[in-house]
Amino acid sequence: ESVIEGSEFELHVVRSSEGGTVYEDTVAHLSESERAVTGLVFALAGYLVHDVAEQVPFMLLDSLEAIDAERIAALVEYFADEVPYLVVALLPEDAAALPDSYDRVRNIGQSQSQ
Repeated sequence: ESVIEGSEFELHVVRSSEGGTVYEDTVAHLSESERAVTGLVFALAGYLVHDVAEQVPFMLLDSLEAIDAERIAALVEYFADEVPYLVVALLPEDAAALPDSYDRVRNIGQSQSQ
């Protein structure tokens, strides 16, 4: 039986400018929001590819501020069909882009009389 002591994975990002210049860099040099979006994409892809919903039928998405409201709405629409239980924490302006058909919790921790 072999034992793996450790492994290394290095992700490179390649971008091109409108003028056709190509830039290659590592994730460490991306902005905080770019790293957040990259991590989210890998996590969501892994959730789908590895059929995680069969074992964990719940997904919580939070801190999506790095993505614009239209893309958040598209992401929620897509994963609503893929995940049995989906909870998304959004800023009011991002939540406004979602259809009214989604259930919403607007006040957490406040009594009903407030």
